[in-house]
Amino acid sequence: MRLHVHDYTSVNVSGILDGAVLMHQEMARLLTARGDVVLHDQTFGPDCLAQARDGDVVYAGNGPYAHLYHLWRERSGAGFRIVREVHTTFWSGYWTQEELCAPLARPGDAVLFPSEFTRQVFLREFPGTGPDNSAVAYPMPTRMPRAARTPTPPLGTPLRIGYLGALSEAKNFDQVLRVFKECRHQSGGRAELVFAGKPNHPRWATENILAWLASEGVPADAVTPLGLLHPSQLADFFSRIDVLLFPSTASRESLGRVVVEALAYGVAVLAADIGPAVELLPKRNLVPTALRTGTEFTMDRIGPLGAVDEDELVARLLERDYEPAQPPLNTWPFEDETLWRALAGDLVSAPLSHDATTVSSIRVGKRSDDSHGQLLTRTEQVFLEYFQRHDEALLARIAAHERAVGRARPELRAIVTRPERSLADYRSLPALVDALAVPALTYSLAPGSAGS
Repeated sequence: MRLHVHDYTSVNVSGILDGAVLMHQEMARLLTARGDVVLHDQTFGPDCLAQARDGDVVYAGNGPYAHLYHLWRERSGAGFRIVREVHTTFWSGYWTQEELCAPLARPGDAVLFPSEFTRQVFLREFPGTGPDNSAVAYPMPTRMPRAARTPTPPLGTPLRIGYLGALSEAKNFDQVLRVFKECRHQSGGRAELVFAGKPNHPRWATENILAWLASEGVPADAVTPLGLLHPSQLADFFSRIDVLLFPSTASRESLGRVVVEALAYGVAVLAADIGPAVELLPKRNLVPTALRTGTEFTMDRIGPLGAVDEDELVARLLERDYEPAQPPLNTWPFEDETLWRALAGDLVSAPLSHDATTVSSIRVGKRSDDSHGQLLTRTEQVFLEYFQRHDEALLARIAAHERAVGRARPELRAIVTRPERSLADYRSLPALVDALAVPALTYSLAPGSAGS
């Protein structure tokens, strides 16, 4: 089996390194270690597949652009297989990819997901994606440490609470702060907070966080802000904490990579009882969560799908009512062998316990009357114009879009005028695609209780 892979190791990820981008980097290193890999650059357009032959496999693992590989294969009449990935649950990037791939998929093609939760969402909404052509595969822990468990501090002793991830409302970081404040007060000052991540709003700047905590009676020396961490700094971070909070209900959450990392470093995790964390943690470590039913979301925006019960989370922390760290409930989706088998066409699809309640509550809006061909053509044009720097054509499209919506879109123009162009920059090209090619769909959550 000869494998064709976008050369992700050459992508500049300065300032944009997050869990998804880190995964793409790791996958690139893993795949290129094979001796039968042909590297290419998708931004060159259809010619990037000039060496692909019948029987080869193209791994579309560099972002939400697999539909372009399918389109170029269709035009050329080639016979290679395509294995693509979906790394985000409710986001227009991967949702658009799957819409555009659906009519072009062939027998032997496959799609890989990081969690059964995300897989089930897409299986429900895309009838052409089923058990025979999809699998959960996210190779990772084989390269993670196997550290000893961090002991659970006895009742009445100091507790070091940790948070790692984007400092955002979508990740419910505001709940982390309120829960920590309550633990601090109710324990008589025997709680500390260590947090790291990139703020997505001035509200989450370190000085503003410390100022709010101070106004609530929490001194600055009870808080350790570590900023944006490099993967090499994870061991230090996890050595500083006793338990990690993962209350995220972010609409784009598809795994919770930080949960797997914490478990590998021996740190217990308390998480929301919706989404992919259900597959990783024992029930005792899942906190009741209320979904935002009746709210209309759009797939070009990230936000929280719900909120954890803060009183319950405070009580779990103070009473040490959680299980210590243990390996994820299922480890086979994270093993290299699962990926190799998927690439060879042998998809492991063993049943996984997952958050079926949230999956069943999803209601996705319908697409307008634009034909699949029109959407696909426009998407390809925007992609090639962006990466091949046909800026005048892009600016003309933006001008037409502004006339259609009746308002200026300076943020779109800024994307075109910036010198950097990177497949890993999910805030740029996908935003242009949403505005100029395939409008983002809406979705909502039907009433019902959260949980597995």
